[in-house]
Amino acid sequence: MKKHRQEEVDRLSADLDFPALYRGYTWKNDTWEKGFSEILGLEREVTAAARDQALGLGHVQKIARRAGLPDRTDCAGRIVVILYIGSAPAYWLMRESGETARIVEEQIRGFGPACASKLLRFAVPQVFGAIDTRLVRIFGRGDPEKQRYPVLDLIAERSGGRWAIPAAQPGWPEEYGAWTGVLHALANVLNREEVCCPHPEGFAAAGLRSQGIWAAADVEMALSCYATGVVGEECAPLPVG
Repeated sequence: MKKHRQEEVDRLSADLDFPALYRGYTWKNDTWEKGFSEILGLEREVTAAARDQALGLGHVQKIARRAGLPDRTDCAGRIVVILYIGSAPAYWLMRESGETARIVEEQIRGFGPACASKLLRFAVPQVFGAIDTRLVRIFGRGDPEKQRYPVLDLIAERSGGRWAIPAAQPGWPEEYGAWTGVLHALANVLNREEVCCPHPEGFAAAGLRSQGIWAAADVEMALSCYATGVVGEECAPLPVG
């Protein structure tokens, strides 16, 4: 990891209360108090499909609806991408996160960087987290007023009255690999220091998490809650772009 990123990871791990932020994450009516039931259901469905190499239009449309996108996403049959070897995440995913995002994005009409990353986040939560405009504004570039921890060379831009992550920018999709590295670096610090992730019971019961152990998607949820607080909106990260 580049020196400036490691310095920001160190700042983040020292500054933020990750368990509190994780518990504070909400998506519409889906909350920690309710067991993150919608997230749990979507993870169970999408991870199972990913293991069977059966990700397809139905899963894409569920991710798009969750993102608030118009119903114009489409893909030609199954998405051709290997994410698991047996029941374990493919060993190359950490090293090739950006390329994996590109492979997914190219097969889905109407999907941009944020939604491609969200599909990966639900398919392999141990490895991937989502990236959206709020996260880029706080942890990347494009909104100097809101930027707090510059770990990414991605840009968010205002477009048509809303924020977007331009897919044609030089940093995409390579910087998704950097984001994945940041999430894992933070998870490693939290797990090493025995800062337990307060997963609702259903995640461990479903075999999606080891009790108390931070996965990449858990760290992303905490950072999303933090980012949403900085931009002054309800803690419900909406991917745009």
